[in-house]
Amino acid sequence: MKNYLCICAVAVLALFVTSTTLSGTPGPKKHLGIATYSVKGLESDIEGSFKALADDGYEVMEISNYDANKGLVAGYTPADYAALAKKYGLTIISSHARGKFDVKDEAGTLAAWGKVFDDHKIMGCKYVIFPMNMWAGTVEGVKAECDLMNKIGEEANKRGIKFGYHNHHIEFVTIPNTDTIYEDFLIANTDPDKVFFQMDVYWITVGGQDPVAYLQKYPNRFKVLHIKDEYVVGESGKINYKAIFDQFYKNGYEDWFVEMEGKMTKEQREQSMKMMDAMKNIQARGGNMNDMMAEMQKNMPKPDKDAKPGQGAPPPGFGPQDPTVVAEQLKTSLEGIRQSAEYLLKSDFVK
Repeated sequence: MKNYLCICAVAVLALFVTSTTLSGTPGPKKHLGIATYSVKGLESDIEGSFKALADDGYEVMEISNYDANKGLVAGYTPADYAALAKKYGLTIISSHARGKFDVKDEAGTLAAWGKVFDDHKIMGCKYVIFPMNMWAGTVEGVKAECDLMNKIGEEANKRGIKFGYHNHHIEFVTIPNTDTIYEDFLIANTDPDKVFFQMDVYWITVGGQDPVAYLQKYPNRFKVLHIKDEYVVGESGKINYKAIFDQFYKNGYEDWFVEMEGKMTKEQREQSMKMMDAMKNIQARGGNMNDMMAEMQKNMPKPDKDAKPGQGAPPPGFGPQDPTVVAEQLKTSLEGIRQSAEYLLKSDFVK
């Protein structure tokens, strides 16, 4: 679902001790991570994409294309997909994955997530992250969901995996008839040994909160970051990445991933944000998943007939799938990803 809703989640084997920066000057290898959700059209040229990511300096990946129904990743077995990434010097350490989540069917939920974790253990993942949820609109309902999250986390722990949740901006409204923000309630009512949180620094900012303040408030809960901007990281100038990285490292963590949406026109970005704000408003009034799905259909981003190929592309799996269009989307997204890497590699605050 995140593939549609996000306008929009890594301490591992280091393959080399030193590298060459984009300027050509030898320097220490930086720990760059990429969320492959960013690579629009990835499955049209997986090997070419992996090579480009490695050439840009990325070392570790967070995938988002695991199919829980088939137990496959882009048609590959988990083992084969991990081997393909390794061929290009990339390590899969994290995944945005969705399993059954039903407080009325605990046994079915845990069985479904158990299979998800088994497959991700094969890939060597450290983290499996629940990418988005429409939470119950009552304290009692959200508490039951937190209890279920704890039990899912227990299943992850059995396999040596950490289970987490990724925020958007909808978690930063209050639970109806309370003054408690959903994100704070989720953190307070989940066991830190069973559930961690991945902070999306863009969406928490859109939600009106200070990412650094949250990292200070909960120094042991945010173990992973999504480094995100309106498009290319650092381009908007609206997010203080230095302060975020400094606090994150101070808290003792190092795993983060660049995440990017497709390149959009101003009008498409406004339409996409309108859709996300509609989701936030549903969460604020305690609406349910059916309300969200109806709003999603109503606010689906419309294609821009005047956009250049590769611009304003709908999320993967939606809209035109003409090979020429997909190829242009891939080229455009890889260029944006390269620019994000360049910014981060040149930034002294990134280790």
